[in-house]
Amino acid sequence: QANPGDVLQFPYVKIEPLISTENLEEALFRDVLGTYTARSGSSYNRDINLRLACEALDGTILNPGDVFSYNKALGERTPEKGYKPADSYEGSKTVQTYGGGICQASSSLYYCTLLADLEIVYRTNHGFISSYMPYGMDATVAWGGPDFQFRNNSNYPIKIEAEVSDGYVKMRILG
Repeated sequence: QANPGDVLQFPYVKIEPLISTENLEEALFRDVLGTYTARSGSSYNRDINLRLACEALDGTILNPGDVFSYNKALGERTPEKGYKPADSYEGSKTVQTYGGGICQASSSLYYCTLLADLEIVYRTNHGFISSYMPYGMDATVAWGGPDFQFRNNSNYPIKIEAEVSDGYVKMRILG
């Protein structure tokens, strides 16, 4: 109802939020929903590949409803990205591929998603038994081939923590 040129004054009332940034940061990612630790690679190149895979995964946050794709998170495993040739399975043979050994990280993440009761969208097991996982708990991946995908079907954001240290691959999902 003001006329052009009228000066209006409004009282300033500061309203504190019910949840502060500090409260939210304390509440998010405080619970371990799933964790898995296993001895890392059997070769120098495999350890490099595992470390690169974990670096790509570490810190990934998925909001409710988000679908995670392992292949999308890592991208193509190439020498330009630092990946080295190492043993990997191709059908019924063991062959050298760039990024060989990264299935240990995808398998560890798969195991964590099962413990966290997250929805598995797509997963394929290896043709051989993996020595680093309990029987049937592996998830094979290949660029242009099988992928490992899961959905955050919880009501809250989740976070992936992944690292290779002291000779072990350590994977956690926090929520």
